Amino acid sequence: MAVNEDIGRQLMLRALDESLSPEEQALLETALAGSEALRREQQQLENLRGLLAGLQPEPSAAFAGRAMAAVRERQKEARIITWLMRAAAACLLIFALALVSLYLPEGRLDADAILGLESLSPDDAVTLLVD
Repeated sequence: MAVNEDIGRQLMLRALDESLSPEEQALLETALAGSEALRREQQQLENLRGLLAGLQPEPSAAFAGRAMAAVRERQKEARIITWLMRAAAACLLIFALALVSLYLPEGRLDADAILGLESLSPDDAVTLLVD
């Protein structure tokens, strides 16, 4: 049975990346047996694949430097965000403690209790306003 060269070429290219079923492998072998051009092409592809497999790309020092600089920058950003979150939490804690310290003696948190106007006598108010 003669196999079309195009089908043989498609099978040959697929065989480079994946395994073929037994039927496809038999078709490929038939196509290779019937075509000198396909056999030469297969040999060239195998030679090219061997050459490419032997190539090892050189790691770029510039790429490694850029990647490490980006990592360091991200670490700085993470540290800044962490400190900002801690500072915000500390401010909230101080605010909550201040409210508790105002609430406990007075038992309420209205403007007079917060400003301390309950314990302010009229004479003290006049003195504060005149000075």
